Amino acid sequence: MAEQKAANQKAAAERKAAADKKAAAEQKAALEKKAAADKKAAAEQKAALEKKATAGKKADADKKTETVQKGQELMSISVHLNTGIVAGIFAVGFIVSAVLFAAITLITKAVA
Repeated sequence: MAEQKAANQKAAAERKAAADKKAAAEQKAALEKKAAADKKAAAEQKAALEKKATAGKKADADKKTETVQKGQELMSISVHLNTGIVAGIFAVGFIVSAVLFAAITLITKAVA
């Protein structure tokens, strides 16, 4: 009976040791899984930051290119000229100046 009791205790100790070993292995696996997840998250975060930095650099480069293309231009104005109106104004001005010149010439000759 003492031998059987000792065998039962030994078997119980072996089961407990196996359970402890299994728990330790599970805990180690969980820690490794968590470490892998943290590493993956850090890599994704780093990639996102690099992508954002690259986008910022690209935007800065685009702004720089745009500035270089504009040069020192502060403002641009588009003017459309209606040549018919301009020709009409010049014609009226020419006729008025000819009439005034003739009138002044006649007045000065009449007075002199």
